[in-house]
Amino acid sequence: MTRRSICIATTHTLPDYPATTLDDLKQHLATIDHMIIPVYAVCDPRQPPIGRVISGVIAGLEDGESALWVNVELFGPDFVPAVGNSGDKRKAMVSRPDGKFMVWCDMSSLTPEKTELLREICEILETPISSSNVAGPLEEEPSIITIGIGGLPFGYIADTFSRRLTHEKVFQLTEKFGRIYSSPGEGRKDTLLIFDLDVADRQRRSLLIEVILTNPSELTVRSFFSGGLKELDRILPPFYLSRMRPKKIVMDYREGRFTVVYALQEQGIPMIPRSDSFHG
Repeated sequence: MTRRSICIATTHTLPDYPATTLDDLKQHLATIDHMIIPVYAVCDPRQPPIGRVISGVIAGLEDGESALWVNVELFGPDFVPAVGNSGDKRKAMVSRPDGKFMVWCDMSSLTPEKTELLREICEILETPISSSNVAGPLEEEPSIITIGIGGLPFGYIADTFSRRLTHEKVFQLTEKFGRIYSSPGEGRKDTLLIFDLDVADRQRRSLLIEVILTNPSELTVRSFFSGGLKELDRILPPFYLSRMRPKKIVMDYREGRFTVVYALQEQGIPMIPRSDSFHG
């Protein structure tokens, strides 16, 4: 395990970025004091975190501005948390859907035509877009649209989804997703469609299932809605019974198959499976 102290934010004003105030830094610090923050090397959800933020401090700079410094534990192959440094009462921060449906997207990555299609998707889901168009993704980073589906009872994911959306609306969704996504072509970055599913059992144990579709065709999206959700109801029980108590499970879905990419424990430590694939 390697520990680093890193400056992650200052109150300096930068072009094309929203201003960060001292109150903003204090809010970030309050989050760090209550939650463990996973640290990622790249903005690609298919890659597991490389470490976790365990503490932070706000310090003044020589020019009168302020900076937020954080202490980061970087994971090694045999990483074991040092006693008392992350607090066993704190859990990893995981963003969950708020409501039946949510949509997140970096609008700077979409053409006007695709922006209109996404607006129509939001009308079907009866939810606004939570978006950002400041300092868009780097050229090598994937373009991402995330659909959050909250309030899913364990064992009844497919049934709950089908009660919320009619077959006609599901057909409309898949047709519009098919027009948004296409093969990126050689040398172009991937486009990802992500479904964040917030599932809870009768003991109110909540688990976030993140399903990633890379460059999905309309057929792949239709397969996920028609058979994938039912398959999740079948394969999830072992994860709830796991002694590792995962807080988030990231899965790849293609050709009717779920593959576990990694899982995130409550204390923010990733679990990388040797081979976990499920056929739909």
